[in-house]
Amino acid sequence: MKIKNPESVADHTYVMSAMVMIFCDILGMKTERAMKMAILHDLAESIIGDYEPNVISSNEKKIKETEAIDHILGHLPLETRKEYANIWKEYLENKTDTSQLVHCVDRFEMAFQAKIYESQGYPSSILQQFYSYTKDEIGGNDLLQILKNTKDAFFQSKCL
Repeated sequence: MKIKNPESVADHTYVMSAMVMIFCDILGMKTERAMKMAILHDLAESIIGDYEPNVISSNEKKIKETEAIDHILGHLPLETRKEYANIWKEYLENKTDTSQLVHCVDRFEMAFQAKIYESQGYPSSILQQFYSYTKDEIGGNDLLQILKNTKDAFFQSKCL
């Protein structure tokens, strides 16, 4: 069973950006940089499309995304291109508080979307991969405790 009218990359990015903005403001983080990262994180999918988890290898996906992002950013002025490329690289490396927050929100938004699909009548059995993937990927570092607490409350009602 497939989802009719699934969430678009644009829908996902918009909701994610709003969530990132709120969490950054609450946590006292650099909201502008995090929002740029949230917007850039899936920009390559505007060319290569969106892959469900485990459809292609992470290495193959990274290669395709790098080619696409290089193509997109190649049309921008040099200084802007450098800034955005650095933000995208930071996201991929996932070593900073900002990139870790954006990664967590990315996964968390997937679970919220799955919950919406479930409320539309789709069986949780076809959505289980989204819940499991999200639950496994959201970390618990101190800075992201607010996300962890929200995640725990969200999954408390789910039989995983």
